[in-house]
Amino acid sequence: MTARIIFVVFSILLSVGMRSGAYAAGSFDPVTQCRSVSAETCELAQALGRGVNMGNMLEAPREGDWGVRVEQRFIDKAATVFKTVRIPVRWTNHAAQTADAKLDEAFAKRVDAVVDAFLAKGMYVILDLHHYNQIFGDALQPNEFAVEPEVLEPRLIAIWQQLAERYKNRSPKLVFELLNEPHGKLSSDAWNALMGKLVTTVRQTNPTRAIIVGPTYWNHARNLNLLKLPADRNLIVTVHNYDPFNFTHQGVRWMPQFPAGVTCCTDAQRKQLTDPLNTAVAWSVANGYPIFIGEFGAFQKADMASREAHARLARDEYEKRGMPWAYWEFASSFGLFDPAANAWREPLRRALLD
Repeated sequence: MTARIIFVVFSILLSVGMRSGAYAAGSFDPVTQCRSVSAETCELAQALGRGVNMGNMLEAPREGDWGVRVEQRFIDKAATVFKTVRIPVRWTNHAAQTADAKLDEAFAKRVDAVVDAFLAKGMYVILDLHHYNQIFGDALQPNEFAVEPEVLEPRLIAIWQQLAERYKNRSPKLVFELLNEPHGKLSSDAWNALMGKLVTTVRQTNPTRAIIVGPTYWNHARNLNLLKLPADRNLIVTVHNYDPFNFTHQGVRWMPQFPAGVTCCTDAQRKQLTDPLNTAVAWSVANGYPIFIGEFGAFQKADMASREAHARLARDEYEKRGMPWAYWEFASSFGLFDPAANAWREPLRRALLD
């Protein structure tokens, strides 16, 4: 069966609701939006459906530094309602400071256990390398160490060489995300070149595993036109959508330019949220790669009614366009689960899943 026939059949299956769970594929067209990837990667991209980030846990400089750790109850709860989990990990703070970046085996085994626990639940798992602050030129955070500038890129390549070897026999439901939100000193040209090296490194041991990559400017759709992908038929492209930013990040301590008190969602705010999505769809159609919304959400300082309205608006607009998504995040300052009460924050759960 030719690739085009496979895509047509897959499109028909999507249109008649053959996917499991409540997620609907919307207006996604695999014939055009997957022409640059394999049929298997196209199907996996859409199968991601609705997901959640296990944020502020393993991407803290040390697990627990930011007030929350991965717990079995979180794994159990997430698995009951989501198809996909994205696991942000600050691997760079748990590896040697030298170019070989030898991983801290105790930490790596901790991540292994989390990855395997979610895979055992039948979920899709996105393993994301998060917060390599020095390569972006960002200030280091408490308990984060610096390295010599000349080893910044070699360390990243060495980390992925080790991770690819470590996970090469895991289920195809494990997806690699090479670097979260490239920005700052990592320009689009520099990122495109580094991304190609990282993909080549992973392919030495994982020839067909799905890999997620995204544009610069913190994975914003506005920079998709600057993204130059290597010749690889198992890539999924991610964008993050925190628009309108003065709503989603109001009251964040390190962003005093966004004071609390902003509500949602006016017509102007709806346009701020949807314009990047339309940009992403147009890029997907033009280039033939599926789009995954890797992060969105609103900080806890926003009033809950507005957070609910924003979450519902975002979820509906993503699904209208056939975009799988992962909410930021599970149980911290953007979270839809209250760890103290051991219960969902019901307005957010309702907005995302009902």
